[in-house]
Amino acid sequence: MRLDGVRVLDLSRLLPGAYCTQLLQMEGAQITKIESPEGDPIRRLPGGEAYFEALHHGKTPLTLDLRSEAGREALRRRVVDADVLVEGFRPGVMERMELGYPALASLNPALIYCAITGYGSSGPMARRAGHDLNYLARSGALSLMPTHDGAPAIPGLQVADLAGGLQAAFLIAAALAGRVQTGRGSRVEVSMMDLMRGWTALPRAAQRAGLTGLPLTGELPCYHVYAVADGYLTVAALETDFWTEFCGVIARDDLAGRQFDPSAVQEVQATLATGSRAEWMTRFADRDVCVEPSLSLEESELD
Repeated sequence: MRLDGVRVLDLSRLLPGAYCTQLLQMEGAQITKIESPEGDPIRRLPGGEAYFEALHHGKTPLTLDLRSEAGREALRRRVVDADVLVEGFRPGVMERMELGYPALASLNPALIYCAITGYGSSGPMARRAGHDLNYLARSGALSLMPTHDGAPAIPGLQVADLAGGLQAAFLIAAALAGRVQTGRGSRVEVSMMDLMRGWTALPRAAQRAGLTGLPLTGELPCYHVYAVADGYLTVAALETDFWTEFCGVIARDDLAGRQFDPSAVQEVQATLATGSRAEWMTRFADRDVCVEPSLSLEESELD
């Protein structure tokens, strides 16, 4: 189901809501990006204008001061004809401005109202300030990241923010589909901390079963990042057929039975270090091995 003609008001700030409405835009929705007179806080980050443009290109800009009655009334007028509203304020903020879901639904019963929160809209942490790293930490997800000097490593991508935006877009699309049947809108909510906790379901299941879990952070020779002469190769040969093929390509058939043996990592590393990325990828090119080079952002644009 395409979203052509769906009108979305984006009151969110920073990444999660912006990514959500960008996904909706890609499916045909018309997005109005609403900023306060001070502008989206992402603009004030180093390089922020470039980030803002990347997230909001093609959206219709609108400045409204929701602290004023004139600004709130202007939003209400737009809500009447809107299909979706996305906001990322702390719980209670929209209600204090008389712009919460009950108030806006009274103006437009067909409105889909999406709240993207850090810790949910109820409970002791509901109004706690937070960002991506905090949600990863509280959910237990950060503890699963590879360590650097004993500390969990900070991912280079904002995992919780992006996941929150993706989940919000999914819930909005589902609510729009439901509206076709009922004719009425609804309120949907994302808690980024709860979402990240849900993403840890497999390691939690392993822990409950008394298992260590499948180590996929570099401990296994079949799932590792290896240094080569001029960069890195990623090997993700989890299935036996892929690993056996990989061992054949690097002329180490003797390692075929050591797919999950951590001590084999150094032996594979010693072999791969002798060639360049291009040399190895030429050998792996038409083979079923689950091997790819680790590219820089610039290289990936050209790939």
